[in-house]
Formats: sequence, structure tokens, C-alpha cells
Amino acid sequence: MELNQQKELFSKAYVRAVAAVAGFSVSQPEVDDDSIDLKIVARGGEGVVFSPELNLQLKCTSRDVLDGQFIRYPVRIKNYRDLIINSQVPRLLVVVLVP
Repeated sequence: MELNQQKELFSKAYVRAVAAVAGFSVSQPEVDDDSIDLKIVARGGEGVVFSPELNLQLKCTSRDVLDGQFIRYPVRIKNYRDLIINSQVPRLLVVVLVP
């Protein structure tokens, strides 16, 4: 298995583990043509939003991406545009830093 494939699988497993501890469900779109790797859903809930969702684009790196208080991670223009698009479901970039 290539290193990039290993990092992809690790980042998905890490996010799934964190979501499970928080009590959220995680699903993966069958096709990734929208730069969405995983979807987190909180079932039920009360208030304004019922069953809120969050779309995630995952990146995994061993590079030093910490710059003081900020994380600097370059993404392709297509991925950036997919992240900032006006969407009903919010989108986040999750960068998993590994040794």
C-alpha cells in the first residue's frame, strides 16, 4: 500500500474514532466528486436544527504545518473552491498531523 493511501485510511479512522467518542455517526459518500471525504451526523436533537450534519474534507500529513498559532496547509484550487462554496451543509477541512 502506498504511503498516501495509508495516510488517507488513517485520517478516516481517526475522525471516525473521535466522532464515535462524541456520539456522532459517520458516513462516507460513495463518490467523491465534491471533495467530501466523510459526513458527520448528530441524530435527533432539539432546537433550531434537527439532525445537524457536517461535511469534512480530510488531509493527512507528516509535514510541519504549524506556524505559531496557525496551521498552514496548501490545498488544490478545486478543493479550496469546494470548501468555500455556499452550501446548506457546512464544510470543514480536517488536517490530521502524524509523526
